[in-house]
Amino acid sequence: MKKILFTSYNLGIGGIEKSLVNLLSEFDYNKYQIDLILQDKDVFYNIDKNVNIKYYKVIKSGNIIVRKIINRLKIMLTCILNYHKYDTSICYATYDIPSSIITRYASKNNILWVHSDYLLLYKNDINKTKNFFNKLKINKFKHIVFVSDEAKNNFTKIYPNLKEKTIVINNLINYKEIEEKTKTKEKLYNKKNNLVYIGRLEEESKCLSRLFKTMKMIKENNKDIHLWLIGDGPDKNKYEQIIEEYDIKNYVTMLGKKNNPYPYIKQSDAIILVSNYEGFPVVYLEALTLNKNIITTIDVTSGSLHIKDYAQICKKDSEDIYNNIISCFEKKLEVKKFNISEYNKENVKKIEDIIGGKND
Repeated sequence: MKKILFTSYNLGIGGIEKSLVNLLSEFDYNKYQIDLILQDKDVFYNIDKNVNIKYYKVIKSGNIIVRKIINRLKIMLTCILNYHKYDTSICYATYDIPSSIITRYASKNNILWVHSDYLLLYKNDINKTKNFFNKLKINKFKHIVFVSDEAKNNFTKIYPNLKEKTIVINNLINYKEIEEKTKTKEKLYNKKNNLVYIGRLEEESKCLSRLFKTMKMIKENNKDIHLWLIGDGPDKNKYEQIIEEYDIKNYVTMLGKKNNPYPYIKQSDAIILVSNYEGFPVVYLEALTLNKNIITTIDVTSGSLHIKDYAQICKKDSEDIYNNIISCFEKKLEVKKFNISEYNKENVKKIEDIIGGKND
């Protein structure tokens, strides 16, 4: 039985956390022993009962010098206790330096999972992008996994010497759980045409202000379309103020966090995403599973999956988003069928290959 370690920050609400939970649900626990080391005990998602979770909570307050010393000692101790203990170790939270350190020491077959296109995240600033990856000691990882072809290609432009270490493996989706959780007799929407956004309420990457501007245009043109937002985040209050300012309360509803968002997707007409940058959003896969239209500013590919084949791709512009929304509802666009089962199998095989060392 192979021993696999995953490291991450926490299991709080978010795309990375949800994709990790989905991935762990796909493992054959007769073949693998899975440990998960987390830095924080914030848990929003239920995880497979076969996963052994460990914590090493860091100190976040007090004297800065004392805090740094104690936290470094905690990380060092965790590294010592897990030194080469595993066949494979995977840092799943790209941004978390302590997770990357523990992963590098836990096995020789160590893997960094990259969830975003960091060149776009840093607005095409190569120096900032290199500084981010250099802090993670990127050269010391045996494999580097990306969730989209675009993220991998931008990375290899900066690190051509690491191209042989890179591979694209998209996020997995627990489609059986999704289908089960959509079962409800409750009618969730009282409007005719319903858009749903699922994700963090955060402006820098998600840029929901441009979507609210679009909803203002929908109001001004007397279109019967409603936007429902599921999630929470640091800019919630800011967004409430924008909704108030645009006087679109009858067109936009904030639903907050939902442990089970799938009935909302099932009963909607389309999901919408207007981000500045993403990796490969999990919500795309959820929408494809439930055969829903996708309206988005993020055009990404991952292996055989080209999202433009299943979505309406918009410019990062409120007017173009408006036109695509109107087109979706007035033309009643048909959703192209997607084989989610075959998609999962394809990505599970890639994961098993790097865990088994076939890409050495």
